[in-house]
Amino acid sequence: MEIKLIRNEDDYQDALRQIKALWNAVPGTPDADKLEIFSMLASRYEEEHYPIDGPDPVEYIKIRMEELGLRQEDLVPYIGSKESVTEVLNGKRPLSLEMIRNLHRGLGFSLEALIAEPSGPGFKTEPQPQPLRLDDPITIKGIEVFEDEDDFQRWLNTRNTALGNVKPVDWLDTPERRKQVLNVLVCLEHGMYS
Repeated sequence: MEIKLIRNEDDYQDALRQIKALWNAVPGTPDADKLEIFSMLASRYEEEHYPIDGPDPVEYIKIRMEELGLRQEDLVPYIGSKESVTEVLNGKRPLSLEMIRNLHRGLGFSLEALIAEPSGPGFKTEPQPQPLRLDDPITIKGIEVFEDEDDFQRWLNTRNTALGNVKPVDWLDTPERRKQVLNVLVCLEHGMYS
């Protein structure tokens, strides 16, 4: 059995066969050393070709709630009202910076998990926004308000307190959210926001 780098799926399958054959190797023996080397090579290949992302923030909160035996009402002091907790857990409201801080400080929730992007197969993810076209009403209004396409693009990609500290570009995924982005632009145009 030749030990070599895993460069493709065939090499990976060969390494898995070697691992299976060496599985019961006695620790401290040359076979146990080979098992460890094949395992490290397979692990490296898996990390590069089959990455596993952690759960998105909402799934993370649900997992931690289950682990800690918490109910939705137990999150009210950290998230806000009972309605806010329900909206967050149903993916209807994004976590605010204050909510993230409260969950981290009060319950020891991982900051990294709370600020992660939704990802991974099997996890609930938000619909992805579609790129704006020049004839899109939001683009038209944005360029009209900012009088410059680059300034409008910067605004689109900057967190906005009127949208719950979310980037406007991240709110282009549903008709309701698009309407809210357009409303913020109209408010900017009329001096209601700065």
